[in-house]
Amino acid sequence: MGPTPHAWQAGDPIRLGGRLVFQIVLGIFMALLLLVFVIQPAVARGGFGELVIVAAIFLAILLVERWLRTR
Repeated sequence: MGPTPHAWQAGDPIRLGGRLVFQIVLGIFMALLLLVFVIQPAVARGGFGELVIVAAIFLAILLVERWLRTR
């Protein structure tokens, strides 16, 4: 059995399609919004508990999404 026709070889250039570029840019933008609107105000007020709650909400969303995909 040989490699699949679409297997990546060492040294192959990384091809960035439009969808992948969009996902990367949007991910950076959303991380910046999270930093500016959630983390920075919480740190400024000294609200460690608020950060823990927000992190727990994000974790719950990710777990529910994973659970829904496996159904």
